[in-house]
Amino acid sequence: MTYRVAHGGTGLTGREALRGIINDPALDLIAVLVTTPAKVGVDAGSLCGLPDIGLLATDDVDAIIAAKPDCFCYCGTAVRREEQAIEDMARLLRVGINVVTISTIPMIYSPAAPQSWHDTIESACREGQSSFYATGSEPGVASLNIPTALLAGAGQVDSYRMDEYALGLDETYPIWEVLHESMGFGKPDGHMPARIASGKVNHDWETVVRYIAEILGYQLDDIDLDWETLKAPTDLDTNVGVLAAGTICAHRWRLAGKVQGKAVVSVQYFATVSSTPWPDAWPRPVAKAASAVVYRVAGRPNMRMQLCFDAQDGEKNLNSAIALTGMAAVNAIPHLIAAEPGIRDPIAGRDVVTRQAVGARATSGTPA
Repeated sequence: MTYRVAHGGTGLTGREALRGIINDPALDLIAVLVTTPAKVGVDAGSLCGLPDIGLLATDDVDAIIAAKPDCFCYCGTAVRREEQAIEDMARLLRVGINVVTISTIPMIYSPAAPQSWHDTIESACREGQSSFYATGSEPGVASLNIPTALLAGAGQVDSYRMDEYALGLDETYPIWEVLHESMGFGKPDGHMPARIASGKVNHDWETVVRYIAEILGYQLDDIDLDWETLKAPTDLDTNVGVLAAGTICAHRWRLAGKVQGKAVVSVQYFATVSSTPWPDAWPRPVAKAASAVVYRVAGRPNMRMQLCFDAQDGEKNLNSAIALTGMAAVNAIPHLIAAEPGIRDPIAGRDVVTRQAVGARATSGTPA
């Protein structure tokens, strides 16, 4: 049995999801929605670096709805338009189209999402008898699904912490506007990175802290954020230009759920450029990797596990976490279609793993 799928969003991550849908033997891509005029009429295969498949992209939402897909894979950006993205997806859900998305991060654990988002999506699912699932890599599979599996072997848990490492971002994500504005790289000492100043860290990541605390049975008193930046000791050569001595070359933040003043569930994030000197006070990854997540459980048993995202063969500038983000959505589509109507929170199990290990339908290529 195959499922009829429409897809929207052909940016860096959306292309990976589109490629995954085309290559998935259980899915039949019937429509691609784009918002960039130059992409209208372009073959779906070309949009993700695969051979043409004979399906042209459209900017007509009504045509997508009229095609009656079983599921819409929503990968369009929600940056500075989150309310609109929620309404976009609610419109599809109201007419009976299931929606899987990577775009509205707090909805990965809906009880911790903004109440208005939750209510809008829940109401739309009820009206259309449809299902909704938000996922991704982190926050997402790497911060919810994988820790849940790890904690299946836990006993006493005194504390849990996930350390995420985004190292050498000038090489793995060489977009200066993001690195300079969001991360604060190259900004003067004392500058607060935009992702912290805007509240985005709390907005996106409190969902993870609250989810892990809930499954462990912790009743949190509060969630605290602490952060720091590092200054370049000298001028640092990077893939996006020179960072002047004394400007920011790295930052760290930690979001900690506390009980009686003790951090029991924490998420910690480290971001650097490739030439950043590593400070002794910062914990290192278990093994050298540009992009990695380390899970640390203190208790009985004590556990530490590292997930690394290796570069794709021949695509050193493509962080594999991006491919994971897209595939987390694609792999869940058949399960979501078969699910009872409503919001689905973190999904795990054998029916949401890849179906591409054998018999992929298209030849792999390099994303356009």
